[in-house]
Amino acid sequence: MMNMRPFQIVLIAVFALLALVGLYVFSTFAGFGNNGPQVGTVTIWGTFPDKAVNSALDSLKQGHKEYNNVSYKQMQASTFDSDLANALASGQGPDLIIIDQEQLLTEEPKLTLIPFSSIPLATFNKTYLSIDQLYLTQTGTYGIPITVDPLVLYYNRALLSAAAVSTPPTTIGAFEGLSMAISKQSGGNQTLSVSTVPFGGYANVTNARAILSMLFLQAGSPITSVTNTGVRSALGNTSQSSGGSGNSSAEGALNFYTEFANPSLTLYSWNQSLPSSRTAFLSGDLAFYPGFASEAQGLADANPNLDFDMAAMPQAGIVSGRVTYGLAYVFAIPKISANKSGAYSTAVALTGSTILPALAEALGQAPAVRSLLTPKADDSFAPVYYPEALNAKGWLSPAPSAVDSVFSAMITNVVTGRMQARDALSAADQSLNAAF
Repeated sequence: MMNMRPFQIVLIAVFALLALVGLYVFSTFAGFGNNGPQVGTVTIWGTFPDKAVNSALDSLKQGHKEYNNVSYKQMQASTFDSDLANALASGQGPDLIIIDQEQLLTEEPKLTLIPFSSIPLATFNKTYLSIDQLYLTQTGTYGIPITVDPLVLYYNRALLSAAAVSTPPTTIGAFEGLSMAISKQSGGNQTLSVSTVPFGGYANVTNARAILSMLFLQAGSPITSVTNTGVRSALGNTSQSSGGSGNSSAEGALNFYTEFANPSLTLYSWNQSLPSSRTAFLSGDLAFYPGFASEAQGLADANPNLDFDMAAMPQAGIVSGRVTYGLAYVFAIPKISANKSGAYSTAVALTGSTILPALAEALGQAPAVRSLLTPKADDSFAPVYYPEALNAKGWLSPAPSAVDSVFSAMITNVVTGRMQARDALSAADQSLNAAF
């Protein structure tokens, strides 16, 4: 055996150490497809109620001790983006976050792309709902779908009965006739004491961003489109006509929405002096309240004496097939996560068939997995919003606050007579592109 010089011994020792380190790294991180026991510590941030998520985690940990170090922190929706940015900047952010598609473009630079080698495209499309395709790129997905929260129509049974209305409307246009039967003015000064539907405003219309999005999508306007230069607004697109009128699809939807704020029309139903639409509905002064499926329990808790029910959102009848708006929630993995493999394993486990149904039920939302869309027989609302989750659509947008600013200005411009709908849409189109 040859005698080795000191530097050779040191060199061999370094190589041996590097080999051991490499073996350890390989054994503890096998990529996104690793379903082994190496989960480790995983911190989840989201705006879901902590009771619902922690209950799901408790169920997961009962049979799988490898998830004992997974924890969830409920964040405030109003500060989630800034809190996340600050945490990631300091290197102390979560390993897994829960977001919806309205946050995707804002958070995308901070997220890890899950490649199709982990979740094949065909498997993704077959497993999850259509709205979840918003998270797809040419090479992978930015999220593992959890639930979909579709926009539905809540209605006051007593107000409908008093107006001799037996069932909620199935078409958007039916709101015009219903306003004549339900809305009531007092004092002779166009003060509304009872309103039919909260169309025509923005600041005092709960879920206004979702309602307008739904009307645009039902009319055939995609709102935005993906181009070679990125996501761009489609609100200014006049090539698509609405019902052969020669107007753009978005223009027809905008005119319809704002007409309900015109006191000179028989469908007058809303104005900016009224309380928020949610408050008006809880007070019994609003017949129809467009809200998300997840709001049902909150409405019941806020006024146990309110006799209300849930129906599918009425349709415009311009595009083929049913369309409502929805929020598609996913698990996403931040780039700086120190435990991407554990985060991925946790997301997969929480969206499995043994955990997800109970989590979705606790949230009042529909599971994003197609095979799990079978509501319980004793659930009065799920048979309404489960099918609506299949019909839910969305769009890639700037930050919700930016969209609110653009949409609010657009509505104000039309309602006040400052602009015609086409000009208001053109201004909104430019503002959206500036936000992008």
